[in-house]
Amino acid sequence: MKNTQSKVMVIGSGTWGTALANHLAVNNCAVFLNSIEKDVVDEINQKNSNSKYFPNLKLHKNIKAGINFESDVDFVFIVVPSNVARNVFEKISTTNFKKTCGFVICSKGFEDKTLSLLSDSFERITKNKNYVVLSGPNFAVEVAREVPSVTTIASKNKKIAQKVIKILNNENFKALYFNDPRTAEICGIVKNILAIGCGIVDGLELGVNTKSALLVKGISEIQILCKKIKASSDVANPAGFGDIFLTCSSTKSRNNSLGSLIAQGKTPDKNTTYEGANSAKVIVEFAKKYKLKLDLCEALSKIIIEKFSKDEIKSRIVKAILS
Repeated sequence: MKNTQSKVMVIGSGTWGTALANHLAVNNCAVFLNSIEKDVVDEINQKNSNSKYFPNLKLHKNIKAGINFESDVDFVFIVVPSNVARNVFEKISTTNFKKTCGFVICSKGFEDKTLSLLSDSFERITKNKNYVVLSGPNFAVEVAREVPSVTTIASKNKKIAQKVIKILNNENFKALYFNDPRTAEICGIVKNILAIGCGIVDGLELGVNTKSALLVKGISEIQILCKKIKASSDVANPAGFGDIFLTCSSTKSRNNSLGSLIAQGKTPDKNTTYEGANSAKVIVEFAKKYKLKLDLCEALSKIIIEKFSKDEIKSRIVKAILS
């Protein structure tokens, strides 16, 4: 166990927020887990557990929870759904944090209203450049189980990135530096859409060849997006290939499971957040705005939103993959 004694606030008490909070606490950080749900806060403080989002995980004693922000911290991890990230950024902008406080954006997606990347939105709203982007490949349950894992810390600000890496790393977890946060964000957004597509391919029993073709097409669309926003199109890194492989290859991925449900004509769980579904819709708006040809993302967005037969889903997805 490390002896960092850093103070950390994690905003968001869902599965990934809880896993990160516990990981940081294991690394001997004093962790404040911020939640908007009083029942979750009470359970964490009274029982060291969060059964609503992470059953069977005994939380570390270094974790305390609360509804209001804690400003006397060294780092803030933002782990909320992308559609509420703007509200969190606005609250951060009016909170008196230390000037040296580092912010870690763990949310994946675009800001709906402006079609901005979350890092651009954060910087515009908070006027703060002291941030990094955390991107996988990570499944929350495996990080909590302390299985060997890597993650990506992407930032133009290498100094703050190294500080974040220091509090994350231990014998089972290695954070790696990447200098282009915008590429990491695009990969983090599109990989969730591709995971839905892979789930659909599995649900339709189209085979591994089709899944591979889908990923090739998907990576080409990631590179189109990266080129448009003047980011690196290099995806041979953990935030790129690593996270795409993780999310698209396993049913542990919520987005992958959503694709399987769609293919089988089943209704998704209304209480589960599927970031890929929202991202697909926003990606289509982004593509229209900038006149980009993203056949696969557009086809998947329509499949997610509309009720198609299995034959129609198959026809649309195959056409998009082979276009």
